[in-house]
Amino acid sequence: MISRKLIRTDLNLLVALQILLEERNVTRAAERLSVSQPALSKTLQKLRDSFEDELFTRTAHGLVPTPRAEELGAELPGLLETVERVLGDVAFSPDTYAGSFKLFMPPIVCESLLPGLMAELAEVAPNVQIIMAEVPPDYQDQLKKGEADFAAFVAVETDRDILAEPIAAIAPRCYMRIDHPLAKKSEITLQDFLDYPHLRLYLPGLTRQNTSMVDDVLGQYGVHRTIVLETTQFSSAVGVLSQTDSLLVANAGFQEGGLYSERIVGHEVPAELKRMIRNTHSGNRGKMSLMRHTRTSRSEPHKWMRALLMKHLTSAEKADDGNKDADLDAN
Repeated sequence: MISRKLIRTDLNLLVALQILLEERNVTRAAERLSVSQPALSKTLQKLRDSFEDELFTRTAHGLVPTPRAEELGAELPGLLETVERVLGDVAFSPDTYAGSFKLFMPPIVCESLLPGLMAELAEVAPNVQIIMAEVPPDYQDQLKKGEADFAAFVAVETDRDILAEPIAAIAPRCYMRIDHPLAKKSEITLQDFLDYPHLRLYLPGLTRQNTSMVDDVLGQYGVHRTIVLETTQFSSAVGVLSQTDSLLVANAGFQEGGLYSERIVGHEVPAELKRMIRNTHSGNRGKMSLMRHTRTSRSEPHKWMRALLMKHLTSAEKADDGNKDADLDAN
């Protein structure tokens, strides 16, 4: 509860007190405050009345603070810095920022995002905490209420006050166990691709039509792959890949992370499949986007985190520029 004394207190008096404590000289303090010496003397009297203490005594060498003034001098710098931060006058600096960000992302996205993101945060913003959760059905409402800061998901339809920034497509790879019969082939044909069973990653909460562009395109050409497992968990899919002859189409970002390099290997998807994708209009291509609420648009910490997330969500694209035409957001 705000006291009457605080209501009656002019915060400018605290600024003057801090300058007097730093300068220990009325003339120099008046110059820094851009006021006359008589005006500063009146301010000092108001401070004395407010704190019921002399605060300073005059000597030949300047002002000497009383014990009460020294106590205030230990508290004022932090207090005034907080006020400046509230007023927005303190520049945002990641290395000193202490805060948390809650993110909603599918497990598939987390697998490729978190290792690089957390490694960079450890270097440039060690006091930042990331709280990661799967995307709930009401994620847009939670963004609006401030219960989450960002969500990465397929933006099929968003409310007016939700900002959705498309994430650049990362060229996909065809993953298999390291000793798979196709592992040593220099190029995988479409027939090779179709001869083996497949695992399919999907995003929970979306209809099947929005989550499988590969199957959508193949179906338009009258061919189909055999799906033996559908899952939202990339780590589970890796376990199945390492013990079967199954194949998995997923973003190249997983290979960049190197987390599973001893268990699986990634190959380019068949050239014929790439051509089919280029030549086929698929109305079911959901676009993965980074979403946030408009209330965070002017927040410096949020602008910084948005840029960092976009950097790590799209970093793997540079690893395979030649495959940009293969625009798969969900496979």
